[in-house]
Amino acid sequence: MVWKVEHGDKFKFWEDNWTGGHTQLSEKYPRLYSISDQQNQLIQHMGVHKDTGWEWDLKWRRPLFDSEIDMAVSFLQEVEGFRIRAHIGDHWMREADSSGQYSVRSAYSLLRQHVAEEVQVEEFRELWKLKVPSKVAVFAWRLLKDKLPTRDNLRKKQIDL
Repeated sequence: MVWKVEHGDKFKFWEDNWTGGHTQLSEKYPRLYSISDQQNQLIQHMGVHKDTGWEWDLKWRRPLFDSEIDMAVSFLQEVEGFRIRAHIGDHWMREADSSGQYSVRSAYSLLRQHVAEEVQVEEFRELWKLKVPSKVAVFAWRLLKDKLPTRDNLRKKQIDL
């Protein structure tokens, strides 16, 4: 589950992690944060809805220095892609399913993928450490991934025997 930003009524613009990255904007752009006049503000207070859509209204305590321009461009490109909506509140959304709705199928798929990744990582880590010829390691890797040309695998690929 992840938070989906719609109206921006639950997230602080600089201090919360709402852009999908692993850090807040205040940590990613500390210099811009330090000169912002809008610290501790919710996203909905960082712009206005107009006829053409959402427009950011960022306020700074001083003009940007030349050395800060590239950082500001990167920052603006990052936040520019987000659509802030007027009448839909922020809400929880299922990340595993593109529709955002819960389904047993998406939960099962997510669990299966997670378990398979853990098992494969551990198996392969040990496999590649073995002191064997590379063709033996590759054979073992294909065996573990069920990628050998067995009758069942060839039949699945609709190859006649």
